[in-house]
Amino acid sequence: MLILAVLYPTTLIQAKLNRQDEVHVQLEQVARYLDQSVVRIVESLIDMESLPRNCSQSVQEKFRYYHFWLPQVGELSLFDPQGNLVCSSWQSVTNTYSISKDRGESRISVRAPVADSMNVQTGILIGRHARDGYENTAFLPISSLRDYLASLDIDYTSLSILDAKTGVPVVMNGSYSLPVEPDPIAFPLTGIFQGEGTGDNLQRQYWYIRPLVSLPQLALEIGIPVESLYAGIYVPGWHWWFFFALFYLSLTSFLVYLRYRAKDPKRNLLLALKDNQLFNVYQPIVDAGTGDLLGVEVLMRWLHPQAGLINPAEFIPMAERTGLIVPMTRHQIDAAVEELKPLLRRYPSLYLSFNIGAQHLLSSRFINHLLEYKKVLRGLNVEITESELMEHHDPVIQTSQELLQEHQIHVAIDDFGTGYSSLGYLQSMSVSTLKIDRSFVAAIDTGAVNAPVLEAIIHLSQNLGMQVIAEGVETMAQSEWLIRHGVYLHQGWLYAKAERAEALLRLRWPIDLSKKIH
Repeated sequence: MLILAVLYPTTLIQAKLNRQDEVHVQLEQVARYLDQSVVRIVESLIDMESLPRNCSQSVQEKFRYYHFWLPQVGELSLFDPQGNLVCSSWQSVTNTYSISKDRGESRISVRAPVADSMNVQTGILIGRHARDGYENTAFLPISSLRDYLASLDIDYTSLSILDAKTGVPVVMNGSYSLPVEPDPIAFPLTGIFQGEGTGDNLQRQYWYIRPLVSLPQLALEIGIPVESLYAGIYVPGWHWWFFFALFYLSLTSFLVYLRYRAKDPKRNLLLALKDNQLFNVYQPIVDAGTGDLLGVEVLMRWLHPQAGLINPAEFIPMAERTGLIVPMTRHQIDAAVEELKPLLRRYPSLYLSFNIGAQHLLSSRFINHLLEYKKVLRGLNVEITESELMEHHDPVIQTSQELLQEHQIHVAIDDFGTGYSSLGYLQSMSVSTLKIDRSFVAAIDTGAVNAPVLEAIIHLSQNLGMQVIAEGVETMAQSEWLIRHGVYLHQGWLYAKAERAEALLRLRWPIDLSKKIH
């Protein structure tokens, strides 16, 4: 009975989590398809801005050319600054409702529902507002989008494309319902929303809602009945739950007692700092065109005397929770300056790049220390993940970034492409470098669905004048593809692994890529 009391609730929870993960994966696949479609549409709208502002035969032929390569689009149009139709690949449209009245820096607007002039069909109108006041638009019929959603082999109550600000369905498939008392509030949507509760259809639902990366004015929603999360698993009655609750109360009390007896994680990290258990490894950043060494990313490792080498994914979050991440980073920079003195004498322009987070940018003392380090390190860069920037909106962070840029300490966005950054967001941040996440590099020449997104990221960064570094480059095929697309700064095992300073000092540059195994 005791074993049953422990294992059965665990089985229920695991079944629920597994089903939720399946729902997430299914929706992410749909989102990737829609994001890729939008990226291609926006790229075409940008190219169309170079066409003359008339409806000559050559312009119409160009419209039809773009239309041919965008099968999901029902119509491409050009409107003048007064909103009058100038030219169209098919027929005119009339705007009835605007999702995004404020186009922002990206100048991309979304209007829905939009009806054509003959009221034959409705759809979504994606527009790009040019600097001269004209607007190129692409019309996506709602019927086509609904047919696509209906064709998916997914078990759901509702699968919809929503207005991310209000939650109003733009394209709906199934029986869409809103949570009656969501916690937190679902709309306006600021990130991924997931939760379960009673919907306005008076049924218990589980919702997973996420904004589109390429078009954050729209969101993708899936809802399923809560009971389907436990499909095939017997759910016990209230007396069993009472017994389980009593057991878990006793077990929790015992675990709390053990926790207070156990060693404090903060104390372990302080001992690691004191006993020099923390050490640095260095991974080169290479100019793939010449093979020259341009910089190194400095990474922290922990060699525990009993547990051995501890994964950074375990101790870095622990350091952030305990507030020790800032002093640990200062220790890391001190060690790097000392260990790389011979290399810095050999390569005076070499830059060192350190990973930081929101806690570092919120600490004025740490920022002052960075400015002091800049006097010793000619090249000093910092990297912060895209998710860190998206989750923290404190104005102090923006002020710190601007101060670093002012003192020529470049700020790079690490793991770019895995969050929800938009073009407008990038332009508003004081960053000079994007580091493309290794998952996108791994998709090169594999036929993976996120490969076109990589091209879009490169295109956007080049338009913004930002430096691009590709992480996780492991094959010559990846290196050559990146070079063809104008990305020359590479980091990965093709060039060198992340190793201690002694191994780094033994390498000779420029590196001879002809000796690498393909």
